[in-house]
Amino acid sequence: MTEEKSKFHDREQRAEGKAVNMQFALLSALGMFFVVDGHLNNSYLDIGGLFPYYSFHMPLFAFISGYFYRPGSEERIGEYARKKILRLLGPYMAYNLIYGIAAQFLHGAGFSFGGSLSFRSLFLEPFMTGHQFEYNLAAWFVPALFLVEMANVLLRRGVKGLRTSGTAWNEYGITVLYLLIGAGGISIAMSGRFQQGWLTLVRMMFLLPCYQWGTLYRQKLEEKDRAGSLLYMGVLIAIQFILVLSGRPLIYSVAFCNGFTGLLLPYVTAATGIAFWLRVSRIGAGVVKNSAALRYFGGHTYAVMMHHVMALMVLKTLFAAFAKYTSLFMGFSFEQYKTDLWYCYFPKDLPQFRVLYLIWAIALPLVFQYLLDRVKGVCRKGRMPSSWAPPA
Repeated sequence: MTEEKSKFHDREQRAEGKAVNMQFALLSALGMFFVVDGHLNNSYLDIGGLFPYYSFHMPLFAFISGYFYRPGSEERIGEYARKKILRLLGPYMAYNLIYGIAAQFLHGAGFSFGGSLSFRSLFLEPFMTGHQFEYNLAAWFVPALFLVEMANVLLRRGVKGLRTSGTAWNEYGITVLYLLIGAGGISIAMSGRFQQGWLTLVRMMFLLPCYQWGTLYRQKLEEKDRAGSLLYMGVLIAIQFILVLSGRPLIYSVAFCNGFTGLLLPYVTAATGIAFWLRVSRIGAGVVKNSAALRYFGGHTYAVMMHHVMALMVLKTLFAAFAKYTSLFMGFSFEQYKTDLWYCYFPKDLPQFRVLYLIWAIALPLVFQYLLDRVKGVCRKGRMPSSWAPPA
């Protein structure tokens, strides 16, 4: 079997769930590390500021999702939508309700986070800001991704209709089309329209090209991605230095669709950041081999995205309990604890505790998900599952 056929065979196996793509498991884990680290105002892996998290990390998740898009899904839009509702929106809506109830309970304890329970906060706001109850605000990306995936299959269905009428479209043509749509979204945002329904639209438009990059990479570019790592990394780092020296801000907010400084620069920094960490993940996958812990983290980034803000609240609650009932942690601010979601207490002002917050915010949601998986395994099969692997 030739190398090209072997790669294609491996890819098909991954699509069928027979193997785990360790490169993308590592890439997913790194992406979630960037999210949590950024929320803690850290920058442990931004390569000295060359690759700021907020210049690429949410496009990275869209890229990963696009990589696993199955061509032909546009022929079965109803079935595709049903699966996405069950896998993406179903768990999101369930946790949204749970966090909404928790927010109301915590209001009574003096905490100021989160809005009231209503039809809007439960079913509409998730598709607008996604910050309705705050404790799960990081999961705004889930409804946004759902809209991107639905827009993708609908547009692909439309493009196929054009193809039958004589217009030839391939993955490259779709990429150009989506980039034009994305640039239109940035233009709308730069005009000042990025609130409420506009935010929903602009997020979807902006992320659509990044999603398509993942599909393009898998279908057309992956087998051609053979450049030596030294040359590959050197070119990307040189590009980043040029961008930094230009003096234009590289960071922007996909969550709020603001901070854009041009129609193309956000996509340039997204592309270079994705390309850099894609190669790091390829190299790293050869080092970590088939690590069960990494597979689990990479396959359960949904849990970390959904729960890491609440995990941080749990850690701060532990500090609060010690501060209240012992002589430890006397500098803990109860006022900030209840009014500032991002307040972090560092005993004796030691910055090393940032690492504790980071590890805790990742580990606790994974432990919660692991226990939940085991309970589900018992309920479904009547026995404890012996191993866990992320879905392809």
